[in-house]
Amino acid sequence: MTTRKQALTVIEQHGGEVDWDVTSITTTDKHICVDAPEGTTWNASQAESFVVSWYTGPSAEFWGEVIQLANQGVT
Repeated sequence: MTTRKQALTVIEQHGGEVDWDVTSITTTDKHICVDAPEGTTWNASQAESFVVSWYTGPSAEFWGEVIQLANQGVT
């Protein structure tokens, strides 16, 4: 079961940072925006950030997707 703590650890390992100004995690709605380190882009989005938004579904799957995208690394 993938957890929020695991996802945040993976994001930090790649030098990323959660943009808490636009991120909202509740029991029903989950929206996260992850910024890449300055001067790089995420391979998953080819942009300076990636966003995952879910309205339903298990939290473990949401955090699993965040980890999958972060693990693609930065360029």
